[in-house]
Amino acid sequence: MLAFALACVCAHTPFTAAQEARRTPVVDVVRAQGDRVVTLLATHVATHDSPGPFSQPDGGHIVGSGSVIHASGYVLTNAHVVARASELSVVLSNGRVLAAHVVGAIPEEDLALVKVDVPRGVVLQAVELGDSEDLMIGEAVIGMGAGGVTTSILASRQRDVSYGKSFGESFNKGLLQIDRAIEASSSGGPLFNAAGAQIGVTTSLRGERAGFAIAIDRVRLFLLRVLDVEGRRRLRLGLRLAPGSGVV
Repeated sequence: MLAFALACVCAHTPFTAAQEARRTPVVDVVRAQGDRVVTLLATHVATHDSPGPFSQPDGGHIVGSGSVIHASGYVLTNAHVVARASELSVVLSNGRVLAAHVVGAIPEEDLALVKVDVPRGVVLQAVELGDSEDLMIGEAVIGMGAGGVTTSILASRQRDVSYGKSFGESFNKGLLQIDRAIEASSSGGPLFNAAGAQIGVTTSLRGERAGFAIAIDRVRLFLLRVLDVEGRRRLRLGLRLAPGSGVV
């Protein structure tokens, strides 16, 4: 169940001579970013009569994945990952389980911000938010999450996925498309470029053979909206969006 988290425990062990000869940019990204990818757990998942377009099982424990975007414990994920969950927890790369709660979510964007209760002595590393404006069709991308690592290429920068009026005609438009499907347990996890910057949030959709991700530029707009909502409620998160970099 915690395969990805436990697999990252030894991510910082030195390369052997044989491994160094086979070392690739993908290996470097996985080793560098593994500690920044988390698994989201729920002790209970409410059942719905209509499961919708997302690959989210009922009654399970792993509900998805996410990426740490601020060292104080803020995690980025899909809205559908946390929408049906109660008693939310986050599993770090070393297998440690920490309590968490949803700060804000925008279902129509399928994005959510989660806050982890970080105990004293625990240090989190945050991803670098990249840029989706300069993405190239055909470039290598790496998806990471509880379902493991997915290597792929970028197939489209603007893919519309429609599920009809039942799920909303405007839902899931302008997605990044990659040539491999995303495991349900990796939904909400980061999509990295070969330089190790997060350029999207992966989304697992039922019945799709291709993979999809929400572009990081849309994520920045989501963060601005969520942080603005919290500001109008007079709650101080201690976060702001720095131009061209990430959350500070």
